[in-house]
Amino acid sequence: MKHYKGYIIYLLIISLVSLIIVIEYNSFKNNRGIVRTELTAQQGILDLTDWDFTKYPLHSLDGEWLFFYQQFVKPDNKEGSAHGVITVPGLWNSFQYNGAKIGSSGYGTYKLKVLLPSDYKEKLALKVPDMSCSYRLFINGEEISSNGIVGTSPTEELPQWKPLIKSLNTNSSQLDIVIHVSNFHHVKGGIWESIVLGTEAAVYKNRELNLLLSFILIGVLFISVLYYLVIFSVMQNNMTSLYLAMFSLMAGLRELLVREVVIFLLFPNISFNLISKLEYITVPSGPVLLALSLYSLYQAEFPRKVLHTIVTVFSVYIIIIIFTPLKIFGPLMHLYLILFVIAFIYLITVIAAAAKKKKPGAGTLLFGTCFLLLTALIDMGYVYKVHNNYDLAYTFSIGLIIFILCQMHSLSLYIADVFQQAQRVAKAEMAFLQAQIVPHFLYNTLNTIIHLTRESPEKARSLLTELSNYLHGKFNFDLYHKNTSVSLEYELGIVKSYLAIESVRFNGRLKVNYQVEEQALNYKILPFLLQPLVENAVKHGFRNNPEACIIVISAFFQENNLMLSVSDNGLGMPKAKMLALTKGDSKELGTGLNNINQRLNAAYGTGLSITSAINTGTTINIKIPLSNISIPLRSEQSYVKSNAG
Repeated sequence: MKHYKGYIIYLLIISLVSLIIVIEYNSFKNNRGIVRTELTAQQGILDLTDWDFTKYPLHSLDGEWLFFYQQFVKPDNKEGSAHGVITVPGLWNSFQYNGAKIGSSGYGTYKLKVLLPSDYKEKLALKVPDMSCSYRLFINGEEISSNGIVGTSPTEELPQWKPLIKSLNTNSSQLDIVIHVSNFHHVKGGIWESIVLGTEAAVYKNRELNLLLSFILIGVLFISVLYYLVIFSVMQNNMTSLYLAMFSLMAGLRELLVREVVIFLLFPNISFNLISKLEYITVPSGPVLLALSLYSLYQAEFPRKVLHTIVTVFSVYIIIIIFTPLKIFGPLMHLYLILFVIAFIYLITVIAAAAKKKKPGAGTLLFGTCFLLLTALIDMGYVYKVHNNYDLAYTFSIGLIIFILCQMHSLSLYIADVFQQAQRVAKAEMAFLQAQIVPHFLYNTLNTIIHLTRESPEKARSLLTELSNYLHGKFNFDLYHKNTSVSLEYELGIVKSYLAIESVRFNGRLKVNYQVEEQALNYKILPFLLQPLVENAVKHGFRNNPEACIIVISAFFQENNLMLSVSDNGLGMPKAKMLALTKGDSKELGTGLNNINQRLNAAYGTGLSITSAINTGTTINIKIPLSNISIPLRSEQSYVKSNAG
């Protein structure tokens, strides 16, 4: 049944991706007449007299348009000379007027004469994209469309970005197109996307296919937001799901703002200022949220300093976008797109490192992230006119869907792995608690105390006190059940009581050397880490040893870790057994050491490190990252001191 569930997930992913591909293919098939480089406008005239609208129902009005700078030419004005020709789609920033580039700000008139087939009588329509930043469109002297309010100054202009479709009510074999465009709010000016002429049916079908694709993408993205939020509500310590919910939200928001700009269907009166800020914010928010989610998954492969750098750099741009106008934050996008690519390449290396270590879901996530970067590069290619294929202009949205699906599958594998680890830890907990019951130790200790009551009552009383302290700490199972951390000082208190009892049995041959940095005493660690290691040394390392038995217990700081170690000068062990222990062989480790190893791995991502030599002794080391432990409050410290004996 488990395998069938995996197949069902893959089938759903493949089905959804296939549906998107089919829609995109139909859109491309419907648009196959748009890109025809041999038929472009020349010197303000586009000759389509021989064009077959039945076979190729769509055609872009790309090419050379006449351009009148700083003039709003009347549609019926037959006089006046243009200041030159300008390429559409394209920006007017580099247009030369009086020997100098005009830059982004200004206004002007675009003119194009389209010659149509004389025998074609079907109704035509225009698909008009948004322009930078407002326009008025006239066909054969009649105004048929507008966006915002054109003006000759920033105060007169009201910008707006809204793609439109307009049917043409004309039986003429010629279209005289005049467009007044003004730009005082953006760093790019002019008609930056293709205007498409076609049969009314084909133009509306093109829009419907694009809307259908947008709705599917938006639906998937917002469903994924709910999916991640549900996971976060159940596993609130798993911040990955919260970051991915925010990532999906920003991706869904971006899809509302591009392609057919669906957001206008929901909020017809949304302001230009808000829509431009929202669209730009979706770009830098991507690396921030993705980096945070990956760091929470792969901390060992993702240095914290790099995370802070990525979050800081892109957060600064988000703040700039929020508090400055488009004229300021717009030009910075060029720089941040480069940083965007660099950040994603680095994040891919992080995921690749995790995949190399065979971490759950890392391979799937690696594929999704690479696909996401590829589609982002294709989108950038359209923005910077590396290619002019409109069908490839918004592939980033599809890349997001593939990435989200891969991420959902990856996260499900991660959660399943966490669940399996929890089960293993639960089993280890039961075995660990059972291992705390040591009847032989209690019998021997009580017999020793009984014997001492006759010969040395004071020594017997002291031994009873140590036994009480030991049992108080040893059988405080609440610490383990609640996964509570205790200070190193508390842990050492249990160890000292245990060794005080054992020293009586060894008749003074047991020597203990504590090499503990004072600052380390206040750091909180998992309970019952050191005492089982010391007990292991006493029981196995000093078996049948008539000589002085020495134990060294150390605690010190090394780089960003708290290092704990227990050393003895006992019997040692063969090299083969030491290697098996180092590799975490549960059969060789035994119940006590194996449980410590599992608990360390679950809590800190580390394990026991063992070195040994025959007739020389054994050293067991524990490395705990300081980022995973804390220092108790003063009230906790006083409690610890009172209970450490």
